[in-house]
Amino acid sequence: MSSGSAGNCIYIETGDQAILIDAGLSERKMSHRLRAIGVDPGRLQAIFLTHEHSDHISGVGPISRKYKIPVYSTQGTYRKIEKQCGNLTEWKSIVAEDSLCLGDLTVEPYSTPHDAEESVAFVVRSNGYKLGHATDLGCVTPLVKEKLQGADALLVESNHDLTMLDAGPYPWPLKQRIKSNTGHLSNEACADLLGAVGHSGLQWVVLMHLSQKCNLPELAKMTASEELKPFPAKLILARQDEATPLVPLY
Repeated sequence: MSSGSAGNCIYIETGDQAILIDAGLSERKMSHRLRAIGVDPGRLQAIFLTHEHSDHISGVGPISRKYKIPVYSTQGTYRKIEKQCGNLTEWKSIVAEDSLCLGDLTVEPYSTPHDAEESVAFVVRSNGYKLGHATDLGCVTPLVKEKLQGADALLVESNHDLTMLDAGPYPWPLKQRIKSNTGHLSNEACADLLGAVGHSGLQWVVLMHLSQKCNLPELAKMTASEELKPFPAKLILARQDEATPLVPLY
């Protein structure tokens, strides 16, 4: 539904489940974008949070309360957001490497290297399909590669072009943070990851969390496309300004 510094929110549905990963837009925007893709927000059954940064959690309190949706996060994330988000309908703790089953949906959080308290990304499985998610991480660890192997769809961060970041308007400390091992993946790092985990059964790749000031959609797509040439995957870019169309697995 949205991915970038303006707000992050991913919608996933199966036959009987509907969840969000992150809730970094206002409740009004999230509800509007859900309806734009034909989804009633009242159908949501869970919200999973990756970490505490505002572009991932700013709307979680209001949408949880309005639609009575339980929120799942690591304890480290909850400690950081508890006061900011107010009363949640229900909070449930998750632990990296522990899978959680919700009907026909299995969600597995795994640890990511990011400058947050206890950040995670997710592997989501349903009806024999696997979705691999990897955003907000400064480097690709062996664990990340392991978790993304064999996925039918990949949602992977392609945050910045290194040359644009170096020449861009951000202050030096922020540039260093972004490029650090706990910052964000560059287009090049994203492409390397895709080359390492791509396979003949990969259906979709969605490039996530593109910087508005230090990246261009054309650059991100071109860099990723080079590594995806041997594979049949369709490549799209997640939007910040409007809902990204639903991606079906078949």
